[in-house]
Amino acid sequence: MHRIYAPWVAGLGILAFAVGPVFAQTQSLPVRKAGLWEVTIRGAGDSMMRQQKVQQCTNEEVESIMLLSVVPGQEHCHDVAVKKPGKGHEIRTMCYVHDNRVEAAVELSGDLQAAYRGVFEVKYSKPVRFNPGRTEFEGRWLGACKAGQRAGDMLLPNGATVNVVDDRKHAEAHGHQGHEGHKH
Repeated sequence: MHRIYAPWVAGLGILAFAVGPVFAQTQSLPVRKAGLWEVTIRGAGDSMMRQQKVQQCTNEEVESIMLLSVVPGQEHCHDVAVKKPGKGHEIRTMCYVHDNRVEAAVELSGDLQAAYRGVFEVKYSKPVRFNPGRTEFEGRWLGACKAGQRAGDMLLPNGATVNVVDDRKHAEAHGHQGHEGHKH
């Protein structure tokens, strides 16, 4: 996990924050309208996770990374399946954080132009300290990205801005593998 995420990750209670998935089939993923999105994340049911909000500046070029950046463990994804039952989307990923396989199931509904909502659940192959369980999220479009923001910027609840696209490129440039034995 990249060090810059540590304060927010601890506050959100997610072990591994998405630096960005590597998608072979980006054309099949849903795409939100370009601009600034506010995404609210909260635990479902009896989850102890409190509500958190992030703002994401996105465009068509980075959307395959930004869309699922609130879902834990979306690093080094090797398997992505997208189904479109009715008006929603079902997305399943198999990714790796070091040698821990992370399987995520995401359901999205909404027009992705003004608002959307969804739920995700992740399962780990090895025990983790904190698994958020079933988590609800909803996004609403705020308008154009703010002056000085770049596509890929995410404003975290602690006030820090990170660029998840740059962070993924940095990790890949330094040879960080998702787990032993897998190639990208």
